[in-house]
Amino acid sequence: MTNLKTITLSAVVIAAMTGCGDTTITQGDSTVTITGDTTTGTSGTTESASLQATECAKPVNEKTLAGNISTDMDLTADTLWLLDGLVVVQAGATLTIEPCTTIAGYAGTGNSTSYMIVDKGATIIADGTETEPIIFTSAEVALYGGSPAWGQWGGLTIIGNAGNSQVQAYEVNTAYGGYDAATNNLNDSSGVLRHVKIFNSGITMAQDKEINGISFVGVGSGTIVEDITVDQSDDDCVEVWGGTVNFRNVTLSNCSDDHFDIDDGYSGTVRNLVINQTTGNAGIEMSGYTAATFDGFTITQDFSNKEGGIFFKKVGIGGHFKNGTVIDNSVEGAGTIHSRDAADTNNISFENVTLTGTSSDPRFTDDANGGSAAAIEAIFNSGTGNVVN
Repeated sequence: MTNLKTITLSAVVIAAMTGCGDTTITQGDSTVTITGDTTTGTSGTTESASLQATECAKPVNEKTLAGNISTDMDLTADTLWLLDGLVVVQAGATLTIEPCTTIAGYAGTGNSTSYMIVDKGATIIADGTETEPIIFTSAEVALYGGSPAWGQWGGLTIIGNAGNSQVQAYEVNTAYGGYDAATNNLNDSSGVLRHVKIFNSGITMAQDKEINGISFVGVGSGTIVEDITVDQSDDDCVEVWGGTVNFRNVTLSNCSDDHFDIDDGYSGTVRNLVINQTTGNAGIEMSGYTAATFDGFTITQDFSNKEGGIFFKKVGIGGHFKNGTVIDNSVEGAGTIHSRDAADTNNISFENVTLTGTSSDPRFTDDANGGSAAAIEAIFNSGTGNVVN
């Protein structure tokens, strides 16, 4: 069987492909046509325990993606798709990823990092199932059979038209920052991410400019994000800049900074969030002038460099927390709920939340130079069904 895809690229970079049989590449002025015969590829194990419980067969092809995807494209499960550098799904294009498909990024530094952006006006349909998930991982693991680790490729970024947000990681390439006020749409849809797993990601492109496991930039509430797993990212597991996108069933672990980080006016709802933290800083970190809602969460913090299980980072931030537990077993000086500046105490609430764990730190703390520990504790104590152990 021969698989044929045509990708229109504005800056064509196609790496050598291995294990693809009689693969040919025909390059025109602005179009690359890739054809490859079905053969047994050289891929190693795509991930250890995280993938072994699936019904997915090993890919039999390997193909490389690079540059811009400007027309509709399908990524099929019979192929290991290798990202070489920045791959951008451009406005007007839809990228459809079959269940059981694996996408793997090559390692790099700075602007040579492999990562994927779904730009404003583009659509991603990554609709896996529990037993047939879609995997984003590193070439080191998927292609070469190496050990999983932080920072082996970049990550996945979705950019929408819902809300103003300027993204630190993409200021090095201004085409991917901010939004167009004329097309701002809080109900905007960037597509579907369901049963998607992100492994071994996270790259620092420059000082204070990092790529996370998954980043959401001004993504609207019409986007479906459900059953997402991020493990081992060398920055945040998930970071959300602005937007109104809602999340359901999110599992995060082993990231080097924060596990769920919100910035710049994000105001959606996160349901059924599970954080198992053995590295990094905060479980949930919040900045901006809005109040996201977390309904159903379990944060188990066995280690933290700083910042606590729930961190109100900057002035003016609020948050609503329902039906959750924070198990704080870390000892780093920050409490289970920590604040740095004056939070928006008129826009904070707790309902049926339990704070527990073996940590000897106080449950509510703030920085020496500011914070709202006492006010947040008072709000917690006045809420319904809240418990401190």
